[in-house]
Amino acid sequence: MDLKTVIDTAPTLKKPRRTFTAEFKHQLIQQCQQPDTSVAKVAMQHQINANLLHKWIRQSRSMVPSLTISSIPQTDFLPVILHPTPVKQEAPPPPVPEKKATAHIRIPLHDEQGSVRDQMIEIEWPVESATELLLLLQGLIK
Repeated sequence: MDLKTVIDTAPTLKKPRRTFTAEFKHQLIQQCQQPDTSVAKVAMQHQINANLLHKWIRQSRSMVPSLTISSIPQTDFLPVILHPTPVKQEAPPPPVPEKKATAHIRIPLHDEQGSVRDQMIEIEWPVESATELLLLLQGLIK
């Protein structure tokens, strides 16, 4: 048994491929988005394959919005005014007060009659103002 292939040499008549405008595609996609309308029904009404219409719907969803045909007119953008926010600078730490040297002075007070309990005057005074302390002590003695 000999296998022979039969090659059809008769020319085939192909239908020319139909092309559809973007407006037509958009119109059909809009019809499919109406309530109580199926894609198959719209496709049958316009004599196209439902799979082709599904493909157009998928493509329209993935397109950049500025490229799609919109029935809503585009409005102008509103200006946005940006005010520079001041950079918060870290404040230097508050100055630590220098610990000034103080003198702790005790002055015993003796009663001439010899009291049982000695009394004392205790003074804490900054060393740098010793001259004022001298004036205070001289005023106590008088």
